[in-house]
Amino acid sequence: MKKPLLITMVCWAMATVAAFAQLPPTWCDHDLRRLDYPDSEYFTGYAEGAPTGNERPEIAIQRLKDAARVEALSTIRIHVKNNTTNNALSQTLRSNEGTFRQSMREFTSSTTTTVDMKIPGLQIESWRNPQTGTIAAFAYVKKSTLIRQLEKQITVALTKVEMSLDQVDQLIATGQKLQARSAAEKALPLFTEVDEAQKLLVEVDTDATEETLMLSETRTLQQRLMAMVAQLKNALTICIKVHATAFESTYPALQEELKGALSQLGCNFVTDPSTADWVIDISATAREYNKVATSNINTYFAYVDATISITKIATGQRVYENIFTEKGGHTHNYQQAVRDAYKYLTPKICQVVREQVKQ
Repeated sequence: MKKPLLITMVCWAMATVAAFAQLPPTWCDHDLRRLDYPDSEYFTGYAEGAPTGNERPEIAIQRLKDAARVEALSTIRIHVKNNTTNNALSQTLRSNEGTFRQSMREFTSSTTTTVDMKIPGLQIESWRNPQTGTIAAFAYVKKSTLIRQLEKQITVALTKVEMSLDQVDQLIATGQKLQARSAAEKALPLFTEVDEAQKLLVEVDTDATEETLMLSETRTLQQRLMAMVAQLKNALTICIKVHATAFESTYPALQEELKGALSQLGCNFVTDPSTADWVIDISATAREYNKVATSNINTYFAYVDATISITKIATGQRVYENIFTEKGGHTHNYQQAVRDAYKYLTPKICQVVREQVKQ
């Protein structure tokens, strides 16, 4: 008798669990949602719908979650319109942004940064009605949690900026100006993250102050970064010493093409090695090889031998040294054969120098 009773109880328990599993969460009900997540303490967003066409349920769930998230963000925006607070701080943020954005356009016009507005601490839940297939999504965040998370986000981002700028200083000190410029540009998106967090904090916290927004620290780091970017815009200095000959005449095209290749890095060329970050020494000479006669046509062959050394002045280290040899041919004379050899040799030398200077 006990065994059938036990089976019955287990079945009843399983049925009860299944029934509860099918029940919608309380936030699906408008009144209960307002009761459990009052507007005075929470920012919320709610969305409801069903898969459209051949849309898979998981895709529809994500779509409705995104809709709930957008509504939660809209709730924050509406909250701002209904509360006239921190006008001075808002103006300060706009002023900072205008100044800094202008500097970003001047110094890094090729950099485009986009930021998807994120709400730290936002929770998003969903529920799908097993009978009708209807999907509900609910996004919520407690105001006190959001404020605390935004303050933390600003602090963390500014700490990352400061660490990045310290790294830039170290790279400059060791003569790695191209790497320093790259590191400085990578710090720019961090300021966008700080800017978005500060704006959002002003919107949600009626008691926000310059101290909680860390405006003073932000301005200091912005000014420091702008100074660095300006300093590094064309700070790389290179001294090129080229002695290239084609038998009795010089071959100036090698130096000109090398300057053209390096100028794309953003640099200045100097004649005094002591004022340079890098010194490039190249010596190239030509030599006749042979003449081949074929069907009453003479083809002249010649070689160009070039030695190259690259010195990093900050460390006094010769970072690269090599010898290049290239063969050229022409039906006119050896002089033209040498020019043909230079035509193949010059791009190789330019590539090597660019790679070394960029390291």
